[in-house]
Amino acid sequence: MIPKKRRFGFVTNTFLYLLIMGGVFCAVLYPLAAQQYDKQVRVYAASLPDYSNVIPPVPFAIGHPTKVEVPSVGVSLPVVDGVYDKNTRNWTLTSDKVQYATTTALPNSRKDNTFIYGHATNWVFGPLLRVQPGAEATVTTDTFVFTYRLTSHEVVDPKNTALFEYKGKPRLTLQTCTGPTLSEYRQLFYFDYVSHKRV
Repeated sequence: MIPKKRRFGFVTNTFLYLLIMGGVFCAVLYPLAAQQYDKQVRVYAASLPDYSNVIPPVPFAIGHPTKVEVPSVGVSLPVVDGVYDKNTRNWTLTSDKVQYATTTALPNSRKDNTFIYGHATNWVFGPLLRVQPGAEATVTTDTFVFTYRLTSHEVVDPKNTALFEYKGKPRLTLQTCTGPTLSEYRQLFYFDYVSHKRV
């Protein structure tokens, strides 16, 4: 059995030894370990791509349309709001602009249909009758420019309102008149959303 005095000395010596070894570790080994860790972090960081000049994507974009363009057929027109008059049962129209149907979705990157319509004259939407599949259209808004690609088109009766019931991925529908006298039917051009960027 160890006497109390010697036992106290043993405990003290053990404590001092651990204290000294801890000090040696903190003074010598820890800085070396920290340097090695920093080196590994720098090597890893250097292997990453440079994102410093990358503008983060906008998760959801929306804006009020002010201009529509279909470059392949020379269409570049200002867009104004168009509303449905219940008394005359007609949509408002102008001779030098196209109209955004305010009852449909604003141009956006998430969902539903944006509907823009205009006369079939040469200086409004008449050139659309020559547009080819795959043609691009852009809609400039107060905040973003949206790009779309033509995927299909169809001729419908003026009383056909199916486009107002559309729900799904974002798209742009452009409409003008067609038929023997360019008034009997409506030609609809469907463009799928492709991308957007800030104005």
